[in-house]
Amino acid sequence: MDPPRPGDLKIAGLADRTSSLVGWTIAWRATSAVATLALGAVLVRQLPTSEYGRYTLVLSVLVYIALLATFGQDQGLLRYLPEIVGRGDRAAAHDLLRKSAIAVVAVWALTSVFVFALRPVIDGVLHAHVADLLALGTVLLLGGIAAGVLSFALVAIYDMRSQAFATPIAGALTLALAVLFLRRGGHLGSVLLAGAIGQSTLAAFYLWVLLRRIRRAEGIAGDRVGWRRLLVYASGWLPSLLIASAVGLQFESLFLLRFSGSTTVAFYDTGYNIPQRLVALIPSLLTGAWVVGTLEGGHREAGRLRAAVIAFYKGIFLVACPLLVAGGALLGPLILLLYTTRLAPAAEVAPIMLAFFVAALLVTPWGLVVRVRELAWLNALVSIAQVGFAAVADLWLIQRFGLWGAVAAVGLTTGLTIGLSFAVWRWVDGSSLRIPWGYGIRCLAASAPYGLIYLLALVTPHLRSSVRLPLLLVAAGLATLAWFSLVRALRLLARDEVPLLHESNQRPVRIALRYLAPSER
Repeated sequence: MDPPRPGDLKIAGLADRTSSLVGWTIAWRATSAVATLALGAVLVRQLPTSEYGRYTLVLSVLVYIALLATFGQDQGLLRYLPEIVGRGDRAAAHDLLRKSAIAVVAVWALTSVFVFALRPVIDGVLHAHVADLLALGTVLLLGGIAAGVLSFALVAIYDMRSQAFATPIAGALTLALAVLFLRRGGHLGSVLLAGAIGQSTLAAFYLWVLLRRIRRAEGIAGDRVGWRRLLVYASGWLPSLLIASAVGLQFESLFLLRFSGSTTVAFYDTGYNIPQRLVALIPSLLTGAWVVGTLEGGHREAGRLRAAVIAFYKGIFLVACPLLVAGGALLGPLILLLYTTRLAPAAEVAPIMLAFFVAALLVTPWGLVVRVRELAWLNALVSIAQVGFAAVADLWLIQRFGLWGAVAAVGLTTGLTIGLSFAVWRWVDGSSLRIPWGYGIRCLAASAPYGLIYLLALVTPHLRSSVRLPLLLVAAGLATLAWFSLVRALRLLARDEVPLLHESNQRPVRIALRYLAPSER
C-alpha cells in the first residue's frame, strides 16, 4: 500500500482498520485451533484408532466438497463487498449476498444428491465403508459452508472481532454435543451432527452481524455486481481451490486408505492438519487485510500493489521464521500429549510438514495479485498443471513407502507449486514481484534463540510428555523474550520497514511498537 505520510487521516484510518483486522484474525484463528484440537483429543480417546482414521478421512473429503459447494462465493464476497460497502450501497450489498446464497445452496443440493447416488461406487473404489458417513456429512454441510462464506464477508467489512468471540462458543457447543452423543451410544454420524449444529449456529450469528452492518451503510447507489461477473470471477477460483485441496490432502488420504488402511490415515491426517492450521494462520490473517485494504475505494495502481506485496512478505517473514524454528521442536511433544502415543507416527511427520507449509508461504502474496488483477482463471491453469504431477507422485510413492511416501509427495508438490507460481507471476506482472530477502534473513536471525528448544528436546526424550512439553514451553517463553530483544535490535518494526503499522492508533499496536520498535532519533 502507499507509504503513509504522518498525519494523513485517510492512511491512519486504513492502518487502524487493517491492524485491527489482523489482530482479531489472530484471536479467531487461535480460538478455532484450540476448539479443533480439543475435539480431536477427546475423539481419539473415545474411538478406536481405525475409527478415528475414518472420521479424519471423512472430514478431509468434506473439506473438498465444501470448497466445491462454496463455488468460489467466499472469494467473490471478499473481492466485491469492500467496494460496495465502502460506498454505502445497501441495495447492491443485499443483491450480492442474495446471488451468492442462491449459488451456494444450488451447488450444495446438487452435490448432496450426487454423493448419495455414488455411495456404492465410493465404497467399492476405496475398499472401505465410508460412503454412508460421507453422504450424511454432505447433507449436514450447509451450515459449515454458510459459516465459511459469511466469514469472508465479515473480513470484507473489517470485522474479525465477532468471529473471535463466536468461534470458541460454537466450538464448545460442538464439543459438548459430540461428547453427549457418544456417551449416549452415538457413532461417527452423531459427531458430524454435533459439528453441523455448531457451524449452523455460527453462520446464523455471522449473518446477523453482517446484515446489521449493511443496514447502517449510507451512500450513493451504484452499479450492482451482475451474475456473469460474479460467477466468472468466483468460479475462476474453484479449480484452484479444489486442486489445491486435492493435491495438499485428499489424494494422500484416499491413497493411504486404499493401500495402507484407516489407521495410517489417522497418522497422516493428524501430522498434516496441526501444522497446516498453524501455518494457515499467516495467510489468513494477512491476505484478507491486505486484499480489503488494497481494494478499498477501488484503487489498484501498480505502485500500490507492489508496496502491498512487499508489506505482505514482511508480515510473512516476521511471523513464519519463529514459527518454523520453534514449531519444529514443539509439535512432536504436543501431539504425543494431546493424542497419546497411539498416534506417535504423526509426531514424526508433523515437523517435516511444517517446513513444507512454511516454504509454500513464499507464493502466498501471488494470491493478492490474483485477486486484485482478477487473474483467477490463470491461477487455475497453474493448479491444473500441478494436479497430474501430484496424482502420479502420490500413487507411486504411497504404494511403495506408505506414510512416508505421502510425506515425500507433499514435499515434491510444494516445490513444483513454488516454481510454477513464481514463473507465472514474473510473466504476468513482474513489476509487483518484489521479495525483501534482506528483511527475511534478519527475521531468521532474530529467531535463532528458538534453536535452544531443540537442544532441550534432545536431552529430554526419556521424560513423559506431560513433563517434557511444559519444560519445552518454558524454554520457548524464554526464547521469545530474546526474540523480542532481537526484533528491536535488528529494526524489524522500524518506521521505515513497516510504515503503515506506525500510522495505526490501535492500542495493542501502539504498545507493541513502544517496546519492539527502535526509538526514532
